[in-house]
Amino acid sequence: MSKQLLDTPFKHSLSLTSLADKAWNYLSETVIQAGWSPITKLSEAAVVTNLSSGHLRVLTSSHIYTFPDHSTEEQTGYRAELRVLNDVFWVRLCSMGDLGFSEAYMYGDVECDDLVSLFRVFLDNREELSNMDSSVSFLFQLPQKLTSYRFLNTISNSRSNISAHYDISNDMFAGFLSKDMTYSCAIFDGLDGDLMEVGRGANGINGKTCSPNEEERDELYEAQMRKLRHILKKANIQPGHRVLEIGSGWGAMAILIAQTVPDTTIDTLTLSVHQQTLARERIAAVGLEDRISVHLMDYRNMPQHWGGMFDRFISIEMMEAVGAEFLVTYWQKVNWALKERGGVGVVQVITMPEARFERYVGGIDFIQKWVIFPGSCVPTVTLLLQSMREASKGTLTVDSMTNIGPHYARTLREWRRRFLDKYDDVIIPALKREYPEVMSGSRGQSEIEIFKRKWICDCYCEVGFTTRTLGDHIITFTREGCIDYGCNTFE
Repeated sequence: MSKQLLDTPFKHSLSLTSLADKAWNYLSETVIQAGWSPITKLSEAAVVTNLSSGHLRVLTSSHIYTFPDHSTEEQTGYRAELRVLNDVFWVRLCSMGDLGFSEAYMYGDVECDDLVSLFRVFLDNREELSNMDSSVSFLFQLPQKLTSYRFLNTISNSRSNISAHYDISNDMFAGFLSKDMTYSCAIFDGLDGDLMEVGRGANGINGKTCSPNEEERDELYEAQMRKLRHILKKANIQPGHRVLEIGSGWGAMAILIAQTVPDTTIDTLTLSVHQQTLARERIAAVGLEDRISVHLMDYRNMPQHWGGMFDRFISIEMMEAVGAEFLVTYWQKVNWALKERGGVGVVQVITMPEARFERYVGGIDFIQKWVIFPGSCVPTVTLLLQSMREASKGTLTVDSMTNIGPHYARTLREWRRRFLDKYDDVIIPALKREYPEVMSGSRGQSEIEIFKRKWICDCYCEVGFTTRTLGDHIITFTREGCIDYGCNTFE
């Protein structure tokens, strides 16, 4: 299985829960692959009778389904075509919804001509599909939910959870990120300028790729730097300030701070060995190693003498990895680290609409299960603010808040184009160097294809941000009485 590609130096302990989860995954996969005919037919019937919106054409070995029944080419709306290659697709979709579809696509049980449009159709039919709470879906989902707490971000698990994503390969990430190596939502001049260019299709999969040559203008790089400068401006960092960053990435934010504001010092925390190594190399390359320290450290393990020592705090798309159970703990540590007078912080966080949160936390989605962000929980704005107030006893107050989520759709399209453009020349060689035992031999090609399809499923997230089913908020906060901060609301 391609999950071997995600083995890292910090694996989850072989706990009873972990063993139970592995046993259940093996059993459920065996049942699904068996394709027991009555279950397959029941699942197919349940799915096709629950789609009412959009334009979807489904080709199977024995049927061609068209939704709605009397749709014509003249009708407007999102269109997609599915070709079912294995009937277990129906079982996956019926029993596990969007997770089931994503796994079916990943394993090659189904092909699709336009994943983005397909996910828009699924979103339009969200209520109908979510009502397929049959005994089949309950049977498959309950054990996964019961064992899902293995992903809880305890100190022992957190390094495993972060490592499982970011320690895949630095070279792989470099293959599709811009040269600043920022792996978070950018801020573009326009939300859909990339879709207006000739040869760049809306689905971002079959269109022309956009990996730029060194001498060409890189709009993704410009957009990422625009976002980093925006956060720098919101934080209002002054010469001589000491800055704490939780979530180093590959050092882009810390480097920008040190290069822009004289005499600043930055302590930045990561749980990824690979990120720490490359971040230190990048920092040394620009001569800033005496001002930036990259610590392999959990935020709960910060040294005691750091208490109240920091003028500013920054965290970019790290709080999603904290987990709902530890948000109060997280804010307590932020409150503890910031100076009691004049402290200011900025966080960028992917967010969930309030109305969807209860259902979201009650299930297991593709991102959580397939270790893109294990242990993650996308919070609501309300949950973020309530946990901040509780943890700081009201001493941290929100100054401003902005949602840049719509920019994430284009960010994801840019990453996907580069990922596909560089897959053969950069990403596959990087994976082979990192995982020779998995990527070699006759089995290697299958592993490569599964891994590729898994990453292409970011279309799922792209649609979420396009439709505001997901958000990405930048929240600035400070201490009561911080008169020196001024007003940066309109920066």
